[in-house]
Amino acid sequence: MHPFREPPLRPCRAPADGVTSGGEPEDDPAARGARKKASIRREEIIAIAADIFATKGYDGASLRDIAERAGLTKAALYYHFPDKEQIFEIVVMSRMESLIADVGEHVAAAGDDPIKRIEAFVEASATRIDSDRTGWISSSNTFWSFENAQNRVRIVAQRDAYEKILRDAVKEGIARGVLRERDAGLVSRLILAGLSGLPRWHKADGPMSAQEVGRQYLDFVLNGLKVERD
Repeated sequence: MHPFREPPLRPCRAPADGVTSGGEPEDDPAARGARKKASIRREEIIAIAADIFATKGYDGASLRDIAERAGLTKAALYYHFPDKEQIFEIVVMSRMESLIADVGEHVAAAGDDPIKRIEAFVEASATRIDSDRTGWISSSNTFWSFENAQNRVRIVAQRDAYEKILRDAVKEGIARGVLRERDAGLVSRLILAGLSGLPRWHKADGPMSAQEVGRQYLDFVLNGLKVERD
């Protein structure tokens, strides 16, 4: 072949059966099953980590705690998560994303009445608390535990997005004259403070459900305690 002449082009051959055009074997049921099993195991680890973070806090929890509870060696845990902060980020981010979607859907379904929207926010949030207490506690008041500033920024943005759903409804209520002229941010924080503290003291088998507590909190905020007398 001439040293400066390009080699002739060869026709492309169709990939063999069971092989993709990139040369990789096509997916098969066994591979899909293995990935599904790994995904389920990963979710189990995240749930265990959420419980440990809720009990011990971020600083008090260790990878060894999580590995032992999950029945894994630390090396096996590293296969799923390289460090504690990544597990914590996933615990918080996954729950915040799900919370925002769920609460936002309930508030939207309540229509354009701002009071109904506020009630829907509290009801949906209380329901989430009832179904995922450890996840809520892990996510609540832990935004500054992150050493990585980028992680912190993402988590705070999620928290703000959740709070904005309530604050917008309060602002709308004030604008329409169905709520008194008060700082919407302060009103929202008062409601959120009650919700955030609820799973720390409320018992699932207590005399009131989390939703009933949430409704009473909201009644205190909207109607107060003072009896009006003629």
